[in-house]
Amino acid sequence: MEMTSAQRLILSNQYYLMSQMDPTNAEKYTRLQTIVERGYGLQIRELDKDFGCITEAECREIIDIMEMHHAMQESNNLLNSTDKNSVDQRRLNFLGFDISTEAQQVNYVRFLKNSENLYPQLDSNEHQFNSHVPMLDKYRRMLTTWRECPRQYHLCPTELLQIFNA
Repeated sequence: MEMTSAQRLILSNQYYLMSQMDPTNAEKYTRLQTIVERGYGLQIRELDKDFGCITEAECREIIDIMEMHHAMQESNNLLNSTDKNSVDQRRLNFLGFDISTEAQQVNYVRFLKNSENLYPQLDSNEHQFNSHVPMLDKYRRMLTTWRECPRQYHLCPTELLQIFNA
């Protein structure tokens, strides 16, 4: 991250103020202030590690993935008990994304769920949408299969199985 001297001064002052306003984290803010003031290039990378950028297309794709899971759950609710027994109920759960390789996606899902209050039916479980395994490629295959279904919100057990196995 490149910063002008003026930007570094402003950021340094911000960290100083934060250290005064939040004494429990004062050591952290003082450290960050030192990094900014002295321009330690390696450590400055820490400052933007949580910054991200998700394009509009990527946001729509994540929403489509969440909508697909909603549709699968709603379809499952419409099934009779015999058909419902033929569907692996665990596979209806939306696991989220892998925080180590898909952090932007995890953070966007958490934003949609917690800040925007969307998809209340999708359970965040104890992992808070961190699947611990990369999922984006799997979800893309599932989306392709789901979109080919003629009645996306009234899926039969066979269609659910096809989506699961995509």
